[in-house]
Amino acid sequence: MRNSIGFRFNALFVLLVTVLLGCSGALAYWSMRSQLLEQYQRTRDSVQQRLQTNLVNPLWNFDLSTLQDNLAAEVKPPVLGIVVYSDLDERMASAGVLEPTSRRSALYERLEFPLLNRGRDEGQLLGRVQVLLSRQEMENTLDEQVWRRSLEILALDVLLVAALSLSLRLLVLKPLTGLRDALNQAAEHRGPPESLMLPSTRHDEFGDVVGGFNRIAQRLAADLEDRRQAESEIRRAYEELQRTQATLIQAEKLAALGGLVAGVAHEINTPLGITLTGASVLGEETRRFAARLQAGQLKKSDVENYLQVAAESVELIQANANRAAHLVHSFKEVAVDQTSEARREFNLARYLDEVVESLRPTYKRLPIKVRNSCAPSIQLDGYPGALAQVVTNLLVNALTHAFPDGAAGQVGLSAQAEGDAVVLLFEDDGKGIAAEHLPHIFEPFFTTKRGVGGSGLGLHVVYNIVTQRLGGQIQVQSTPGRGTRFTLRMPLVAPQLVEEAT
Repeated sequence: MRNSIGFRFNALFVLLVTVLLGCSGALAYWSMRSQLLEQYQRTRDSVQQRLQTNLVNPLWNFDLSTLQDNLAAEVKPPVLGIVVYSDLDERMASAGVLEPTSRRSALYERLEFPLLNRGRDEGQLLGRVQVLLSRQEMENTLDEQVWRRSLEILALDVLLVAALSLSLRLLVLKPLTGLRDALNQAAEHRGPPESLMLPSTRHDEFGDVVGGFNRIAQRLAADLEDRRQAESEIRRAYEELQRTQATLIQAEKLAALGGLVAGVAHEINTPLGITLTGASVLGEETRRFAARLQAGQLKKSDVENYLQVAAESVELIQANANRAAHLVHSFKEVAVDQTSEARREFNLARYLDEVVESLRPTYKRLPIKVRNSCAPSIQLDGYPGALAQVVTNLLVNALTHAFPDGAAGQVGLSAQAEGDAVVLLFEDDGKGIAAEHLPHIFEPFFTTKRGVGGSGLGLHVVYNIVTQRLGGQIQVQSTPGRGTRFTLRMPLVAPQLVEEAT
């Protein structure tokens, strides 16, 4: 009920009218209050003037009867009571109420002034007069004005709600109800898309809305067919991916191949996710469009926006479906050597010397020096082949990214035993890694050399080997222009693999 157009229109108009009439009433209130205060002041001054004139002779002549009659004649609102004192401060006469009858002291005022015999040159003091005045009548008048204006506002609000409700029902809500019923019938219809066309005999804005919906229905028929084809391609690509993953997982001789499969799945899930998102956006936009149409909030801009979203969604679905199919096709050609070597004890410094020497053909024609300064006494019980692949991938990554275009530089390996673990540092003084890339360098298929030979798998494989096979941790620090450091912390005795335990 609160979300209906009629309720919101009525609430808005009632609020506006109430505010306007309230402001008008407030202005009238303050205007009347000013007038009444001015009238009260004039009455007060007039009473004082009359008493100063009419009481002098009776008081001079000690005519108490006339004095009492004059006082009684003046006791009428706003005057509540009057008392006259002689020059000796004796009460001579009084009339009316001399003390306030209400606790609201702000409504009462005591007026006191002297009585002088003006017949003498300098005026003779005959006595003094105290007058008790009340503004209660003025306040009653103001209260009556407030209640009257409040009732006027309430009555006008009721009339306005009734008139607006009737007008909206006849001119807006009734046509919208008919359009909503027609859309609900169309939504439940399961025939061909062409049958979604709605009849329209109106030539106003509602007729334009129905015409726009009919054009959307025609475009939607083509979009739905494209989406069905794209979804079919996605399902085939995903089924192919699942078969490929099953084949790769069975290859137990590759130590870190499980991480690679997960990386490939993540890479292919990206276009799949984008495709599904595009389909979801198209569906959500369609539901939102129908909801706005049912609520009577549909505008021409909404129709145009829906057509644009539908076209972009179909284009996005087709492009990413093709990308997913291409990735599945090219995945068969991706191979990373992660040979599972038998476990044995070895000296870290000597083994790294052998690895660096075996990689010399990779960098011997480049102005790059590789040095190994590991402590000679560190003995490891683990998998030297896995460690060799880690060092190989880190060195290849440095040659590719840290020293582009034949730049000169140095790469250093160092290690130090810390308790039952070894900390291996791999450092270069190359160009460093941009801050926005650091959180992603271990993600599968992340590379800044896409299209020029970078697969995006090298550091991902390094991460999987260090954290899984070698049971360690790896961190990276880099400052652009000052180089990069990889810190590997591994146990001196590598954890036993599941296949070895069984």
